[in-house]
Amino acid sequence: MKLVVVGGGISGLATAFRIRERFEAHGRPLEIQVLEAAERLGGKIRTEDRDGYRVEWGPNGFLDGKPETLELCRDLGIEGDLLPSDETASKRFVFSDGALHRVPESPVSFFRSPLLSVGGRLRIIKEAWAPATPPGLDTSIAEFGRRRLGKEAAEKLLDPMVSGIFAGDPAVMSLASCFPRIVEMEQEHGSLLRAMVALQKQRTKERRAGESDGGENSAKSGPKAGGGPSGPAGRLTSFRGGMEFLVRVLEERLGNSVRKECAVTSLIPEETDGRRGYRIRYRHQGVEQELSADAVVLAVPAYEAKQILTRMEPAVGEHLACIPYAPLVVVGLGFPRDAAPGDLDGFGFLVPYREGSPVLGSLWTSSIFPERAPQDFVLTRNMVGGWRNGWAVSLEEEELEELASGVLEQALGARGSTSFRICMRHAKAIPLYFIGHARRLEAIEERLAQFPGVYLTGNAFRGVALNDCTREALRIARRVEEDLIVGSAPGQEAAR
Repeated sequence: MKLVVVGGGISGLATAFRIRERFEAHGRPLEIQVLEAAERLGGKIRTEDRDGYRVEWGPNGFLDGKPETLELCRDLGIEGDLLPSDETASKRFVFSDGALHRVPESPVSFFRSPLLSVGGRLRIIKEAWAPATPPGLDTSIAEFGRRRLGKEAAEKLLDPMVSGIFAGDPAVMSLASCFPRIVEMEQEHGSLLRAMVALQKQRTKERRAGESDGGENSAKSGPKAGGGPSGPAGRLTSFRGGMEFLVRVLEERLGNSVRKECAVTSLIPEETDGRRGYRIRYRHQGVEQELSADAVVLAVPAYEAKQILTRMEPAVGEHLACIPYAPLVVVGLGFPRDAAPGDLDGFGFLVPYREGSPVLGSLWTSSIFPERAPQDFVLTRNMVGGWRNGWAVSLEEEELEELASGVLEQALGARGSTSFRICMRHAKAIPLYFIGHARRLEAIEERLAQFPGVYLTGNAFRGVALNDCTREALRIARRVEEDLIVGSAPGQEAAR
């Protein structure tokens, strides 16, 4: 059996690893190759050590509230290399109306928080009686927020959460595709407030159970899934060597199966001896080459998958072209601790769009992971741009530093003395799930059904976070197992 994975980002590497596991478990031979167009693996995941600072180009970590990435680490034998965020950095803030406000984490804190005006807090009381989303309606995040929480809460709470995760615009993004857990909470409890109360009771019960048995039940229960309106659940976790450590370990385990600088250009169905397969055309060091495979997993961004699939199935290419990406610049700024812009006591803050700044937020990296800055220095990670401020991505580094420093100064009340700067630009940083995203995925699946053995994965489809990518790696591996091992391999029906 020959299988090719196109794309050497975390989705492609994790999927290749999981597929190989399945074949080994069944004692079935597998020739697997991972083709990556770039000179390096990892996609957006890239860790850089510079001047004593450790900075991340892409994701800063993953939340341990879901199990898939933790399970991957366990299966790779690298659990001992995990680096949980510092417990003292749990406080999250929103910068609104010229001041920092701690993000409310419970129904009581919602009503006490000065983040919302008295009228905004009173409006939330009506949430329990707000009309439910009609079944099957794909509503925007902004519409949902205004209907259930009111205009002010939608702008000051939901809007920055969308910016922090997607760098997107809640007015055009699908609630069901971006935050399926919130949809579930509304369906299960009829109200987000009632859902938060239920979650708080559950956590209190679990904490007391853990305390009563010395933590034994807490340890057995493992990471907690879920989350709610105040954000996804879990503790941010990285690796001692940075996020790229996971990529390097996967590359080592896959060994000679990985080939870099192989840019796939097209996928062509072919039939040999009555068995259906695929011819993969790619460019390596300027030379056009081909190889054949029984099955192909495309683990590349939507715009690259479009180029590869358009010749084989133009309709799929058209659907993939409708998945846009938000531009983003990550501006890393370091300061001497005694000349920092203020007390970086917490996780960081997000900035609502209504504040009029292209700065989406700031993470206080050296508070989250103290080892990421030299001794007596601090490091901040500032996100600039996004879907609504794409123009900011093309600014000069000095201008980007001034923007980020200005917001830090406003939020923390002091002007820092910058000692380190790095600007990491992503013209297409994060895929955006617009209204109609779920229907688009259904249409893609329907069209690809006529090409058995072709699979699509990556963060453009069912979740943008690293946990989503590792979860999808398992899902695709199970599909491949069912299709190629348990069920009939591609071409067997034709052979009959």
